[in-house]
Amino acid sequence: MQDKTDLGKKVLKGVSRSFYLSIRLLPRLMREPISLGYLLARASDTIADTEQVPASLREACLVKFTLALKDKKERAELLKMISDSFISYQTNEKEQRLLKRLGDVFLWYDMTSTWAWDAIAVVLEHICKGQLHDIQHFGVEKKHKMDSAQALTLYCYQVAGCVGEFWTEVGYESYHRFSTIEKDALNELGRRYGMGLQLVNILRDIPEDYANERCYLPVLDHTDKEEIMRNSREWREKAREYVTSGFEYSASLKQKRARIATVLPAMLAEKTLDLLDHADWELLEKGVKIDRKTVRSCLWKALRF
Repeated sequence: MQDKTDLGKKVLKGVSRSFYLSIRLLPRLMREPISLGYLLARASDTIADTEQVPASLREACLVKFTLALKDKKERAELLKMISDSFISYQTNEKEQRLLKRLGDVFLWYDMTSTWAWDAIAVVLEHICKGQLHDIQHFGVEKKHKMDSAQALTLYCYQVAGCVGEFWTEVGYESYHRFSTIEKDALNELGRRYGMGLQLVNILRDIPEDYANERCYLPVLDHTDKEEIMRNSREWREKAREYVTSGFEYSASLKQKRARIATVLPAMLAEKTLDLLDHADWELLEKGVKIDRKTVRSCLWKALRF
């Protein structure tokens, strides 16, 4: 299927940034379900983030998104809603291309194996639930910060921790002897790892969210930059703790390509946290991003992990 090849390479590469490298490093049997799951999750994320569209319509689309995985009628309605109300607002041509090709992504999903079909449906349900909460909390209810540490932790699980569980499911279905660790214990490490990666994203994007009058950290005053920076130090420590689980997760994997692909995001996240530790507000506003030399260094270390 030419469409499948194009989606798994050209379209995927356009919207996955650095994560595309990890996907390409995966062993063959894991690559397809994870690529497909990522494309669907990236599409739902693009819908959730199209703020030119009213929050109520984005909310309705995300509800329909999980239904569309199992219901062709719901899918047809979703694709029409996206075509009518979302695609024209995409200034990023790669995200626009993904939304235009979403019907093809769903067709690829229909062709996958039964276990992959089920696993993708489960992880997308969690992800869309987290994205829905995001829209309801900040878009519909017009709140400006997370209500509590527990709320932030739950959000990180829903949009990223569940991906660690999905990764584990794909690994064990693809390779019977996937890890030296029992599946339940590996799932726990995967959950924490995914949550750590999401926390890194949140901490890196603090000024951008601040400009949009939102703060994912449970601060008392979302307009107080000093409080946000103090609070972020505590969450960087939590992110490091979670990312450490990623190294333990990766070290247990018996497939070398799986180890390399899995540990690379942890290495990049650790380097990003190092930069965040030394960044003031002004530097955060300019954008904290690891350079290509560091990426190459991490890749070289991952190859020897």
